[in-house]
Amino acid sequence: MPMKARFLHLIIYICTILALSACNDSLDIPDEPEDSVAIIYWIGDNNLSSWAEDDITELVQGKDNIPANSKIVIYVDKSSSRPIIYQLDAKNGLKVWKEFTQEQDCTDSLTLLTNLRDIIQNFPAKKYGLTFGAHGSGMVINRRKALGPDWSHNNNWLNIPTLRGILERLPHMSYIFFDVCFMQSIEGAYELRNVTDWIIGSPAEIPNPGAPYHIIEKDLCTGNVQGIINGYDGYYPVSYKGASYKGTILSAVDCSQLGNLANSTRQCIENIFANRQTLESSMTQEIQKYSSEFSSYTYCYDMNSAMHKILSEDDYSNWSEAFKKAIPIREYNIGRWTAGHCSNPNIYDEDHFGGISMYFPQEGTEGEIKNNDLKCYQWYKDAGWSETGW
Repeated sequence: MPMKARFLHLIIYICTILALSACNDSLDIPDEPEDSVAIIYWIGDNNLSSWAEDDITELVQGKDNIPANSKIVIYVDKSSSRPIIYQLDAKNGLKVWKEFTQEQDCTDSLTLLTNLRDIIQNFPAKKYGLTFGAHGSGMVINRRKALGPDWSHNNNWLNIPTLRGILERLPHMSYIFFDVCFMQSIEGAYELRNVTDWIIGSPAEIPNPGAPYHIIEKDLCTGNVQGIINGYDGYYPVSYKGASYKGTILSAVDCSQLGNLANSTRQCIENIFANRQTLESSMTQEIQKYSSEFSSYTYCYDMNSAMHKILSEDDYSNWSEAFKKAIPIREYNIGRWTAGHCSNPNIYDEDHFGGISMYFPQEGTEGEIKNNDLKCYQWYKDAGWSETGW
């Protein structure tokens, strides 16, 4: 080989070694997989930026609670800066793992898939948990799309069927925790049932401060679902930044039981709602519901409360057995929760509080919008709505 060519090869070799060394220093990839990695994905390119910053502060505050062989990885996109990915552990504290040089649409499906895949590839672990911080609207697709918005990209949102398609291409999650308003719906939970063991969230609005991350940090790492809910629920009531927040409404869904719940629900839906029957207006006043700040049309009916009203005593008794197994953890703290927007925030059907919402098709313009949303979910077919004419 000519001298010039050998010299060129030597330069390339040295540059490659230096580049790899630099990458190893910046990535801090463990030789062995962590026991667990808790991923937090903060969609904060909106008016939630300051709350995202507060949550990161809480995480740093509670870092000593992170188990020795666990790590927390935080993606955050704020309105005031380009996205950053942090890594956090008890030994090293908070470190920047990756700074993006360009703005991202953090609600874009390819962006989310790429970011989660990069995190998982560079932080190998025996199990993963996934937390979302964002605004939310539950099962809605056409009016507002579940998770978002990204102000830098036309106020884009991410819907749940799209999220399911993304997570199907990644390792199975031990839990998905939505620290987001309205996200605990049966339609959304059923859509995600095959990509995670547990889904944690609220069927209503959550207080602005959200979860107390300095308290639930260990539980996020170990996947202790009951611990996450207990720590979150027990933190309230609290005063924060001059405002008073009274409490929370939370539940956890055991995804392994959702197939049985769908089967039990289908038998009821196909009989009672055949030929486009719907809820009687007088009955809707008695069913526990969680209203929405962006529409006077109620779509967040408490699933357990609703089924108790529409079923006979015997049918409800049989159905509720499947429900209790599917949603075994249901908490509402003091029960007099409010965040300022809901017109019906209180728990008034305490005996049948279910902690998860369900949509019932309705006539009218607003109803038709959400009826079409319902058709986008696997729940529409598997729970029997497709056989009713709706």
